[in-house]
Amino acid sequence: MTTTRPERETWAQEGGSGVVFDVAPPTSVDRLVVHQTDAARPSPGGIDSCLRGLLRYSPAGMTIAVVGVDVGDVPGRRLGQWELHRWGSRSAWFLPVVSLDPGNQRRRVPHSVRLVAGLARFRSRLPRAEVVQAHRADVAAAVRVLLRRPLAYFVHNQAAGLTGQTSDSFWRRLGGAHESLEARLVRDAREVVVFNEDYAHALRPLNPATRFSPTWYDPELVQFRPTSPDPHRIVWVGRLEAPKDPTLAVRAFARLVEVAPRDPWSLDVVGDGTHMAELEREVAQLPADVRRRVRLLGRLAPRDVAAAMAGSGIFFMTSHPGYEGFPRVLVEAM
Repeated sequence: MTTTRPERETWAQEGGSGVVFDVAPPTSVDRLVVHQTDAARPSPGGIDSCLRGLLRYSPAGMTIAVVGVDVGDVPGRRLGQWELHRWGSRSAWFLPVVSLDPGNQRRRVPHSVRLVAGLARFRSRLPRAEVVQAHRADVAAAVRVLLRRPLAYFVHNQAAGLTGQTSDSFWRRLGGAHESLEARLVRDAREVVVFNEDYAHALRPLNPATRFSPTWYDPELVQFRPTSPDPHRIVWVGRLEAPKDPTLAVRAFARLVEVAPRDPWSLDVVGDGTHMAELEREVAQLPADVRRRVRLLGRLAPRDVAAAMAGSGIFFMTSHPGYEGFPRVLVEAM
């Protein structure tokens, strides 16, 4: 078993030219995005990948500012100080308003609550936005109250994806409240983008502006290969949390080796989360011949994730039914 840890990678490092600190955005922008993302360290998960894609491929001339979080270890950064991130001919402003790691699910206070508190603290530094974009119901509700601007609401899960028993969201205890809140947001939003086709159809009667968007992949990161260099290498990618069930992946792999011990099967687990220690114990208990075939690679930069998938012959996904909307990592793997 091998365990590694990631290096920091900024939006700019993904294909651009740099970051400038303490540069205020224009007095008005086309779109203000509010989400628990850090421009200096991409977080695991489809929403963060979605945001990077939207920023990279936004229409030329569109001005975008992002209110997010500070994961830490960024020299020169201060909370409440704007940053300008450039890559190629595109750029976006970024304002960290609270220090937290979105990948850390062992939290007593929901990340969204801390993000909204930071937003309120630095509200006077925000530009006026034509549209405010949010990717979580609680954040969307808060920005509607605080900023009073038209809302673009992005929905990434299935109908009850955040409220199921195995969800790692605080909303799992308040399913009815989340359903009511989401319905209200959809009715009032200027734009509603849903990444699950069935749920988009269900929400459209509430707002004709609701549209389904297929999940995409970034061709700058993910390169198609007609054949795999190692057809017996299996890769699993995701947050190491209950809804993704990485333990099931390890146990299923152990069973595969048991029934086909002479085949050179191997398993790479890409991702980090609160279940890492549990997963390490699970791997440590495997027979030696199985254990040596498993690598726990931790959180990797997006380009390294793409390389891990490109170098494998099989992509393995073990998310619980009803959780995922339209998994981005599945599209990337294909």
